[in-house]
Amino acid sequence: MTKRKGIIDRIEGKWVVVEFDDGMRDILISHFPMMVESGDVIWMDAYGHIEKDDQERKRLSNEIDELMEKLWED
Repeated sequence: MTKRKGIIDRIEGKWVVVEFDDGMRDILISHFPMMVESGDVIWMDAYGHIEKDDQERKRLSNEIDELMEKLWED
């Protein structure tokens, strides 16, 4: 089954704004079976099931930290 990767941009009231490869989507917060916050990485399948990927969030966070260090070195 194909899953789509998304990154949570922000939470606005009862909506979670998620950035997917093809754009932003607003998803009702009640569709998330877990607590989420900005920057979390999720995987959503064709049926709307959502899983949080803590390892991918950590990997992306480390990647951003490395890019910021390089930026300040120059």
